Amino acid sequence: MITHLLLHWDWIVKVGKEFFKKPWHQSRLNFVVNTLFFIVVTGTLFSGLMISQSVLSTLGIQLAVSPGWKSIHFLLSDASVILLGVHFALHWKWVLTNISRYILNPIRNLFQRRALPQVLTAQPVRVEKSK
Repeated sequence: MITHLLLHWDWIVKVGKEFFKKPWHQSRLNFVVNTLFFIVVTGTLFSGLMISQSVLSTLGIQLAVSPGWKSIHFLLSDASVILLGVHFALHWKWVLTNISRYILNPIRNLFQRRALPQVLTAQPVRVEKSK
């Protein structure tokens, strides 16, 4: 997720600056969905640490696992799956284009008939003797 954010940082800054200038654009919806997804995933990770019995004890921290943290964790994880689906749906055309380009086309190319290379043939040459 961090790599994805870093690779798209220019887009995040550009759309963040333009967010309130344009009345409606699909990039605004993408920005909202992506921001919500980041917040929800971060909350899921944090709540997962809070209910983990092995991670915190490894760090020497002993906490009683609260049912409230479990409820928050399950709610946020469900929301993250839904937002991931919305993010995926908003980029469906890109997904199909790249599946075709990087997976289907190379597989098709493996099974297509290729033109046989032309075989070189010997041509008779007439040589005249010089006087």
